[in-house]
Amino acid sequence: MLTKICGLTLVEDALFAAQHGAEFLGIVLSETSPRRASPEQARGILALDIPEPRYLVFGYDGADYIAETFRTLAGETTRLQVMADHTEIDRLLKLAPPERVLPSISAAQKVHEADLSRWEKHPLVLFDSHRIPRGEKNAVAGGTGKTFNHENIGGIRRTYLLAGGLNADNVADIIAKVNPPGVDVASGVEKSPGIKDNKKVRQFIESAKTGKKLRLEAEIDFEKL
Repeated sequence: MLTKICGLTLVEDALFAAQHGAEFLGIVLSETSPRRASPEQARGILALDIPEPRYLVFGYDGADYIAETFRTLAGETTRLQVMADHTEIDRLLKLAPPERVLPSISAAQKVHEADLSRWEKHPLVLFDSHRIPRGEKNAVAGGTGKTFNHENIGGIRRTYLLAGGLNADNVADIIAKVNPPGVDVASGVEKSPGIKDNKKVRQFIESAKTGKKLRLEAEIDFEKL
């Protein structure tokens, strides 16, 4: 079970998440996000001597801002998370190779395997609850704490992260029902925007692993019938 702790602003929060089993860390730099990290905070997290990949996360920000910010902060292994339906997605995809780009795809409506053909070279995609009209000013993508109908991604077989409305209290049940390869959380483990609650982070990661175990056990029992 892959876990991504997103919306990090503090070095100590990023280190805690990594030490307690998070596979990926996310630093939000979207101009409209309440958990936006400063360049100095982002540099501090990126400088940590840990193996966990770190994503610079953007929403429907201007392409110039995304490109300039990513090029200024990113190192050779820094990853990029972008909105799959960004109006200038073709330009943004040139900022890093596919293996270092995480497309954030809206699952507000049914997603079909054919819809994902563009992302075949990307080892990982993210499904979130955002549904924001293109071109809307001051739009905020992700981190809303809202979920979506998980039947919208039923039947998807490729590796992905499930986001939207997850927290330590519901993640195990959702994993047991949906069986996603991984989960992503931001607002669900916070004290306040950008500041993590260590207890919630630890519980979320532990609950995610528990949910996966319950799902596997259920599959084994079903096979015995």
